[in-house]
Amino acid sequence: MTVQFGNPDDAAIYQAASDYYGGWYEADAERIGRSLHPELAKRAIRKDERGNEFVHHLSKEQMLKITKGGGGSDIPKDKQRYEITILDRYEEIACVKVVAYEYIDYLQLVMQGGHWLILNALWTDNRDK
Repeated sequence: MTVQFGNPDDAAIYQAASDYYGGWYEADAERIGRSLHPELAKRAIRKDERGNEFVHHLSKEQMLKITKGGGGSDIPKDKQRYEITILDRYEEIACVKVVAYEYIDYLQLVMQGGHWLILNALWTDNRDK
């Protein structure tokens, strides 16, 4: 899919989000890794076996390990799709929403070292599958 942007930052932000999900589905740790800030904080509210809620936290290292282990490559190819919406961008920060078959992510990106990187990811299961 080709998306046209009038602003190079928007194109780079979109590419970072696309590398994040594309790398996940392809089990490509290098691709997903280039989109993640070294201090990534990926969080969700989950429930334990007793139904108690807790904050589930993943780091960049954990995301790379999970991706190397297969990531989302077990999702059927026809469901390996995602829609990226850039919600806002100001100077060196941006906020993006990604709707995928299995997840909804709100990504916060920062421009650092000339690259847009995902610093924070807040996610939940997509219950509208």
